[in-house]
Amino acid sequence: MEFAIRPRIHDYDTFAAFEQAHAVGSRDLILTQRFLHETFFSQTQAQTLFYDDYCDGEPTDKAVDAMLTEVRSRDFDRLIAIGGGSILDCAKVLALDSDDTVASLFAPDVQPGRKVELFLSPTTCGTGCEVTCVSVFDFPEVGSKIGKGFNAGFADHSVLIDEFLSNIPYPVFARSSADALVHALEIYLAPGASVYTDMFCLAATRSILQGYVRIAGLGPGVIQEDAKAYLAASNMAGIALANVLAGGVHAIAMHFGSEHHVPHGEATRLFLPPVFKTYYSKAPTGKIADIAQLIEEILGPCGSGQTPFEALDVLLSKVVPTRRLSEYGMNMGDADRYADKVIETQQRLLVNNYTPLSKADIVQIYSQLM
Repeated sequence: MEFAIRPRIHDYDTFAAFEQAHAVGSRDLILTQRFLHETFFSQTQAQTLFYDDYCDGEPTDKAVDAMLTEVRSRDFDRLIAIGGGSILDCAKVLALDSDDTVASLFAPDVQPGRKVELFLSPTTCGTGCEVTCVSVFDFPEVGSKIGKGFNAGFADHSVLIDEFLSNIPYPVFARSSADALVHALEIYLAPGASVYTDMFCLAATRSILQGYVRIAGLGPGVIQEDAKAYLAASNMAGIALANVLAGGVHAIAMHFGSEHHVPHGEATRLFLPPVFKTYYSKAPTGKIADIAQLIEEILGPCGSGQTPFEALDVLLSKVVPTRRLSEYGMNMGDADRYADKVIETQQRLLVNNYTPLSKADIVQIYSQLM
C-alpha cells in the first residue's frame, strides 16, 4: 500500500489574497476562461491564455495540441490554471517538458518531466483534479474519452479560493459536485482502497450528501454558505483519486459522455445509481453496506421496499436532475455496441470495480436509464 498527498494545499477567501501571497506577476501565465478573468482578476499583471479561444466544451486532443503550440512560444516561470476540471487537466499537459503532440504523450510509457512550476485552482467543486496527475481528453478519432496519469502532472500547489464559487451557475455546481460524490463512493469501494483513502472518501461523501439535503430543503441559496465544505469535499475526493482510480461508473460515463457530448459530471451522476444498485444486488454484504448505512444515516430510514441507493437516486433527482438516455440521443439498439466500446477502451477503470461487471451487466445498466 502506498498513499501520498503531492501538492501543497492552500485556502484563500479571494483571488487578491492568493495573488499577494504568491507575488503573481508578469513571469506567470494564467490559463483560464474569459469570464473568470473579467469577473475575478482582470487587473492581474500575469500573462493570460484563454481556454475558450480553443474549446467551447470539454477538450479534444487537437484543441490541446493548439494550446501547446501557443504555450511553447511563451516565456514564463509559473503556470497558474484557474477553472473547471477541463482547464486543470489541460494545464497538467501544458506544463510538461515535451515537444510531443497529445496523441504521442498518451502513448504507453511516455512520461516527460515538467518545465515550469504549476498551480491548479478549481472554480468548481467536483473533479478534485487539482490534487491528481490525470488528464482526460476526448479523442474523436478513437470515439471515446481517454485519461492518462503523468508522474509530472501533480501540481506544486493546489489553491482553493472560496470566492470562485460565488458566481458558479447552478448546473455547473450540480454536475461538478456530483462528480466529487461519485469519486468518493467509487474509490471507497475500489479493490485498491486503503484506510487512508477510506477516511477521505467517507468524509467527502458525508459532507456532499449533507449539503444536498440542505439544497433539497432550503434551495440553491445555501450553496455559497457551504462553499468551504464543498471545496474541501471535492479536494478530499481528489486526494483519494490521486491514489486509487475510479471504477465502473466513470468507465461507462466516459464513453457515453464522448458519444453524446454530455458534461462529465452529468454523465457520472447518470450512471451512479444503476451501477451501485447492480453492485448492491451482487455483493450486498461487503463495503457497500457501509455506504448504504451512511446514506440512511443522512437521508433517514428507507421506505418499504426501497434500498438506500434508490433513496439516493431520489435525492440526486432533486439536486442534480438528468434526462433519460433516449433524450440524449441514445437508441436501445446502441447498448450492445456501447458496452463493447466501454470494455475495449476503459480497462484502466473497469479493473477497479467493486465487483466485476459483465457485458450483460453494462447493457442492463444502459437499459435501466432508457
